[in-house]
Amino acid sequence: MADQQRDQQESAIADLMEAMTSFAYAMTRSQVHTSLAASLDVKVDRAGVSLMRVLRKSGEPLRIGDIAGLLLVRAPHVTRQAALLEEQGLVLRTRHTEDQRVQLVQLTERGRQVIDHVDSAVLERVRRALENEDVVDIRTTTRLLGKLSDDTRERT
Repeated sequence: MADQQRDQQESAIADLMEAMTSFAYAMTRSQVHTSLAASLDVKVDRAGVSLMRVLRKSGEPLRIGDIAGLLLVRAPHVTRQAALLEEQGLVLRTRHTEDQRVQLVQLTERGRQVIDHVDSAVLERVRRALENEDVVDIRTTTRLLGKLSDDTRERT
């Protein structure tokens, strides 16, 4: 009986991986992102959107290195993204008052409006896709995806 349960679990995990990969690919397709960014008259790539989400969630200026850690990328990547976003008035970069070598990044009001608009549009897409699904299933999926995200961050 244990072998059958293990086989079922392996099959379910493989199906979940395929579904997550397909969903991630669909949500990051350039056509989807381009249409959202164009509606706001900004040129923000997907990496810029991720950086802006981190800043919004923090609610305070963050160090470049801290942002890199949260996004699981290298600091130079964040520095380039922050510079591009700053050129459009979406973030503000400043120097840390106690250590001038440290750069802090924070969302501007325009940046907050842009990321809120992008996320509202994404939320509406997800809402439409799941409108007939059971709340328990949605909460279970949320819990499992959170567990996978936490595990990935802990192992990185």
